[in-house]
Amino acid sequence: MLLIGALFVAACSRSVLPADQGFFIAPTLAGNSQAIVLETPTSLPPSPTPDCENNLVFLRDVTVPDGTRFAPGASVEKSWELRNDGSCAWIQGYTVELQAGSIGLGAVPRHPLPPAQPGESVVLTIQFTAPSEAGSYRSLWKAHDFAGEPFGVGFYMDITVSE
Repeated sequence: MLLIGALFVAACSRSVLPADQGFFIAPTLAGNSQAIVLETPTSLPPSPTPDCENNLVFLRDVTVPDGTRFAPGASVEKSWELRNDGSCAWIQGYTVELQAGSIGLGAVPRHPLPPAQPGESVVLTIQFTAPSEAGSYRSLWKAHDFAGEPFGVGFYMDITVSE
């Protein structure tokens, strides 16, 4: 019982330390022990931004419905409404290019695609000249990104030339 009482008294009393050390005793390395080096966690590198996706949807012919008749040599101004249905913005360098059809329609084979954010609709207008010979003519166009890769649906102009 005397031992328990001595432990109780020792536990409840202040240790005898110099006044400037208070209750804290700094740790010291013993003999051949080495300090533990803690690794600082590093964050994972940021994940790469996913590539955006190009897409174009034809909405409607604004002018010159399919099969419209023109006189030989007439000027034809064709407009289409198109929607950017992808996740990439259509920026400078995006084009529409002639894919197939009557080259004799007098249009330049490459035009800038109007700029559009994803979800926006634009109107594209191209100037044509009706051929001098009677017949049916079709001109198919497709969008291309700044790297020259085609995307989206093709859209066309379809006219009839007659006297």
